[in-house]
Amino acid sequence: MKLTLLLLLLPTLAAAQVSSSVDPIISGDYMEQVRKLRGSIDPIDSVSNSRNTHLKLKGQFYPDFTIRRIKISGNSIQVSPQYTRYLTLSTTYNGSIEIKTHNRLPALQQDYVQGRAVNGALTWRGPETGEMFSYGPNIHALEFDGSNYPYDQNGRLAPSGTGNGKSAIAYDNSIFRTAVAHSHQLKVLGELFRYSKRKWNFGLKLGQRDENTIIKKNKSISQTLGVDVGTSLKWLSVKGSYLYNHNKLTNGNRTGFLNRAYQNALLTPASFSNIQGTTIGDAQRSYSNMADNPWFLLKDNDNHYHFTEQNASLILDLVTSRLNIKVTQSLQQVQENTLESYKPGTVEWANGMYTDRNKKDLNYLLQTQGAYDIQYNNNYFKTKLRLFYTYGNANTRIRYNPDAKLYNYQRSSHDALFTINGEYEKRNIAVKINAGNKFYLSNTASKNNFILPAVDVALGVRDILSGFNLSISSSYHEINSELFIDKSMAYTNLLQYSTDGVFRYRPTTEVSSYKGITPVNHREWDGRLALSYQWIFELSASAYVKNIRNDVFPVYQDGALHLKNMADLHNKGIELELQVYDRRLARDMGISGMLSFFTYSSTVTRVNEGDNFTPIAGFSNVHKALVQGQPLGVIVGNAYLKDASGNIVIGNDGFPLVDPKPQIIGNPIPDFTMKLNNTLRWRNFILDANWEWKKGGETWNGTQAVLDYYGRSATSGAQRNVTNYVFNGVKQDGHVNDIPVSFYDASQPVTSNRWTRYGLTGVAEEYVQKADYLRLNSVSLSYKFGLNHKKQQLTLSTHVDNILLWSAYKGADPGQLLFDQPNTTGLDFFNLPAVKTYGFNVSLQF
Repeated sequence: MKLTLLLLLLPTLAAAQVSSSVDPIISGDYMEQVRKLRGSIDPIDSVSNSRNTHLKLKGQFYPDFTIRRIKISGNSIQVSPQYTRYLTLSTTYNGSIEIKTHNRLPALQQDYVQGRAVNGALTWRGPETGEMFSYGPNIHALEFDGSNYPYDQNGRLAPSGTGNGKSAIAYDNSIFRTAVAHSHQLKVLGELFRYSKRKWNFGLKLGQRDENTIIKKNKSISQTLGVDVGTSLKWLSVKGSYLYNHNKLTNGNRTGFLNRAYQNALLTPASFSNIQGTTIGDAQRSYSNMADNPWFLLKDNDNHYHFTEQNASLILDLVTSRLNIKVTQSLQQVQENTLESYKPGTVEWANGMYTDRNKKDLNYLLQTQGAYDIQYNNNYFKTKLRLFYTYGNANTRIRYNPDAKLYNYQRSSHDALFTINGEYEKRNIAVKINAGNKFYLSNTASKNNFILPAVDVALGVRDILSGFNLSISSSYHEINSELFIDKSMAYTNLLQYSTDGVFRYRPTTEVSSYKGITPVNHREWDGRLALSYQWIFELSASAYVKNIRNDVFPVYQDGALHLKNMADLHNKGIELELQVYDRRLARDMGISGMLSFFTYSSTVTRVNEGDNFTPIAGFSNVHKALVQGQPLGVIVGNAYLKDASGNIVIGNDGFPLVDPKPQIIGNPIPDFTMKLNNTLRWRNFILDANWEWKKGGETWNGTQAVLDYYGRSATSGAQRNVTNYVFNGVKQDGHVNDIPVSFYDASQPVTSNRWTRYGLTGVAEEYVQKADYLRLNSVSLSYKFGLNHKKQQLTLSTHVDNILLWSAYKGADPGQLLFDQPNTTGLDFFNLPAVKTYGFNVSLQF
């Protein structure tokens, strides 16, 4: 019955909806009753009298707050909350714990003991002999004699059958451990409202991180405090902030101190234990008087590194309908203290060494930017004038004690940029053009430039094909720059030392002055083309070309370190990128990712006369250099002597000869790098994985060279018994070489074998190796919980960094830096190993 009536009435109802409108029906009796109740319904009585008037909301209205007052003024209505002032707080806590282990290490031999051939027989020679080599007999053919021997609690070594029957031990002399780090960070954000309008906001950040590093006897502590407060006064907003950072290390590595400890640990013969003691009487206990016990270096050395930064800033931001002016002032103070010492009895420092380096920076920065909108009757076109101005005043002071060396640097600089920005957008086409000019002035520059043009052009086309969007952009910029005066160049002191004199390295010479240098001029063009499809994917290609004129490099002359305009460079690169946005695979499951390909080159196009082959990083005998017509930072070192046809020349003893003139032996710049980032999402779980493949590039493996020299490498252990080996090459008379040799002939002096005859680092060319690698950089898994009706959020996550490394390189990791110095990629001389990290993190937002 109900269905029948509905069908009968349906045409009438449909007609009524189409042909008529609903008008309000006001009952006079009802309105009279409302007026009688006026006192009881206040404060919303004014609404009752205007119940059928359309009103515009003035201010903000929050339905969750109790209403205190409703006010109508004209056609506007303002709803005031019960509390005119209220405070909101949000807090975030992050806590993490990490377990760290060292990654791949150089392969060592543990079969042959300290010693050499004596009268044609392999003989163990104990630490009291000063023996440095591990070319003695096989450890499995030796045993202890149980005697009272200060260098080993088990006694001296003797041939099997002549001692006490206790087999010799191959000791583990690693200085590494499983490290543990934990960190905590608390952030509090607050906002003070008055009548639903934010009047004040503030933030507080507290953080601390403690880590026992992978090198024993070393610890790292960092602390952070940050405070900011801001307010708004109509069109002006003001924000002030303060940041405090403090870092403390047990041992700094400015002098390569940690690398030295690592080197001595690797070179310690398998038959000697460093951990059994560091002194014998007043003398150092080590496997040789020409080597250090790494525990002697690391324990009770009074070293430290302290870094303290304080940064205060004030930001004023004025915003009107057409004008925006922002002024930022900041004052930074940095204090850095490094205490570096070697105790008396250390190799090359019989009386000890002490260096107290104090560095203080005081930097003031004023940044001003203004934008003015030019309005037109045409809504498709917009123009904006922009002005950027930066004034910097930097002061750096470095003092060395007990040398009484003092360095003072000061720079005042003015950097300004004026641009006109035009935008045109109509239908599916958008065009943007920015054009301007920049100038740079400085009291340290020998030449100032007032014409530095900048041009940016961009074109965007939506739906160029169904669902496809296209964007094209290009820019040309010319800028001048100078080296930062607070970035020390003291690391270039290492170029004054050869690899066999590195234990004397003590960098106490800084740049004499930053004045009188022509600013480095950069002229860069770049372009980008991107095609996207319905937020499913984006494919982009970008390229850049940069020409650098009058680049500056440090040079050591007359006992001082000077800066010099020395060369021009030509850099270029290409990057291809495919990004897939979050795509749903199944219910509650999605995937996203990015694949990128990058290749670049940097070529030295000009070098000043007399400056070609200038070393820029490394050692005096093996280094990266500035060579005209070659990639920047090619590796230079000694090489085998070759004839006109490129054949290695063999000497009369059957071993290759060495060219007395250093040669270019390697290029650290890779052919290309590819990266793959993947994200898999399922419900509240998120799984991320990042891969990296680097193809090409070379590294000099000086670590392998020294381990070979002293007989500690796995290679020297496996090949020392090779005989009747014929090197490929030609003899000095031009005939094909046919002279057989033994890699280690017991009848010859130890310094004549395959690995010792060429010196500590051998022939550098032989130790240049491919640095290709495939690395799984990180894998992380996280899960998010919604708490208190999703007003709060708890996130648990775990990650593993630097998990896997497949590399053609025979050393530890080709990505590590020499003595942690910049610009040293491609040089490996006992570089510290990379770190593998297992971490767990808790994040709570409430």
